[in-house]
Amino acid sequence: MAATALSTKTTRRRIKTSHLLAHLVLAGVGFTLLYPLIFMIMAGFFTKDEFASRILGLFPIAHEPTWWNFKVLVMGSSDSHIQLYVRNSLIRTIYSTICAVLTSFLGGYAFGRLRFKGKEGLFLALLATQMIPGVVALMPTYLQLARWPFAGGNDVFTGGTGILNTWWVYLIGGPAINIMGTFLVKQSMEKVPIELDEAAKVDGAGPFRILFQVLFPLQLPIMAYIAITTALGTWNDFATPFFYTSSDRLQTLPAAITRLTAAATGAFGTPNYPLIITLGLGTTIPALLIFFFFQKYIVQGLANTGIKG
Repeated sequence: MAATALSTKTTRRRIKTSHLLAHLVLAGVGFTLLYPLIFMIMAGFFTKDEFASRILGLFPIAHEPTWWNFKVLVMGSSDSHIQLYVRNSLIRTIYSTICAVLTSFLGGYAFGRLRFKGKEGLFLALLATQMIPGVVALMPTYLQLARWPFAGGNDVFTGGTGILNTWWVYLIGGPAINIMGTFLVKQSMEKVPIELDEAAKVDGAGPFRILFQVLFPLQLPIMAYIAITTALGTWNDFATPFFYTSSDRLQTLPAAITRLTAAATGAFGTPNYPLIITLGLGTTIPALLIFFFFQKYIVQGLANTGIKG
């Protein structure tokens, strides 16, 4: 009995030690991941001159803290129309998210439930486009937008600027078929019993009612995953507004930060790094909040593949 009790105590001690080590490791990893955010918040209280003249430590503390950088982030200034950039980012994010959800659901339904000639070949071709790096498509996309027929002074194929530097870059050139979303919906649709469609038809439901009242609710976890990932990707998108627009009124927040770097730099001066870092914080926090509150839907969307037949 004494030996058994001693063995039990030893086992418990080992378990407590392993738990402690695990928590320490997780705390260290968590701090490492959160440190850039902490540094950005602390740097936002610096003035331009103090930030440039001091040697910063691990946790920089301003001797003369200021709220000016955060006021610019929230209210804007004469040379940085922050509200405009945030509004453009929100409009583009919401629009692209709605388009991604609709195209993914309709595309997944077409490939998962309908029968038509060449379906498998077309679907494989769509999947193959995922192998093309996005940077490779920058120049072809630019030429496509610049040579858009009968727009921006173009006739059919030559001259003019097409739809570059217009909202059509976001409305036409931005949304695209979400290949991963279409794939997930297709896989889920194939596992939903066809008897559901037949039962709905017997009850008098038409194609659109079956589509949006019977099948769509079953795909909600996947739809949530598609919406969240698309919103995060669009909100953080730097390339599209930076390469395809030049007007200040069309900038989104991530691309505007780069342009504001030039505005924050004098002819022979030093960049206003506290302002630039604070603007970057304004871009980061919404994405972090979206991920923090909706991360469970990302897991559910990947794990949920519909009803098994």
